[in-house]
Amino acid sequence: MHRHAISLVHLNVLTTLEAEGPLSMKRLAELIDVSDAGATGIVDRMEKRGLVRGAMAPGDRRVVLVHATDAGAKVFGEMDDQSPRSAASSAVPGARELTEEEMASLLVGMRAVHAAHTRLLATSGPGCPGRAASVRPFGAARKGR
Repeated sequence: MHRHAISLVHLNVLTTLEAEGPLSMKRLAELIDVSDAGATGIVDRMEKRGLVRGAMAPGDRRVVLVHATDAGAKVFGEMDDQSPRSAASSAVPGARELTEEEMASLLVGMRAVHAAHTRLLATSGPGCPGRAASVRPFGAARKGR
């Protein structure tokens, strides 16, 4: 498995890549609701751990496409297996304390959050006038924290 625990941010990236396939750095940043520079830092750390890789897009060398590696894809694949607890307990902080049902729910929840966030972006997009002011983007910090 992995030498160190996988953060929820990394799980969010892997969930996004699982659902969407390879993404440009800019699109990944939008979907996980971080700046382009923030996404670059996250992807760099994930590359060092062997979870993702960046490659130039065919036809446009200015665009970096982010792909999940086999190791990155295995994170959720192993959580989907019959014994997700054993596979994920060393990867996800606190997972040893989760039941099999709770671990399966984590996987379902991560996928549901991604789908809901994608729908939100599709209907109102970041910075669109119709976006509700009360809707705080996924991962955005609250004021005063």
